[in-house]
Amino acid sequence: MLKKNNNLPSNQAGASALAILIIVAMAAMILLVVFKLYPIYFEHWQIQSVVESFEEESGVEELSVGEVAKRFKLRMQTNNVRDVRYDDAIEIYKEDGILTIDVDYERRINIYKNVDAVVVFQDVTEINP
Repeated sequence: MLKKNNNLPSNQAGASALAILIIVAMAAMILLVVFKLYPIYFEHWQIQSVVESFEEESGVEELSVGEVAKRFKLRMQTNNVRDVRYDDAIEIYKEDGILTIDVDYERRINIYKNVDAVVVFQDVTEINP
C-alpha cells in the first residue's frame, strides 16, 4: 500500500500578481532606456563610417586639412548626422604626414524627469601614408 505524503501542497502556486507587476515594470524600464539610447549610438556609428571611409580612400594623405574637413562635413550631412556639431566634436590635424581624426564628444539625454544618461565617445584614428 502507498503512503500519502502530507508535506506536499495540495495545489500548485504560480507567480503572484505583485511579482509579475515588478517583472513587467523592470522590462518596461529597460526598453525605455534602450529606445532612448539607440539613436545616440546609431549616430555615432554613422560618424565612425565617415572616418572609415577616409581610411579606405586612396590619396587622402595628400589632401590639406581644410579639404579633409570639408569632405568630412559633407559626408556627415550625407549620413544624416544632425545632433553632433562638427566644430565641437571633431578635430582633424596633420603631423609628419600622418592624418589624425579625433572624435571626442558627449551626449546627454533625459530618461525620465530629472534622470539623465550621459554617453561619452572618444575615438582617435590615424591614417598613415
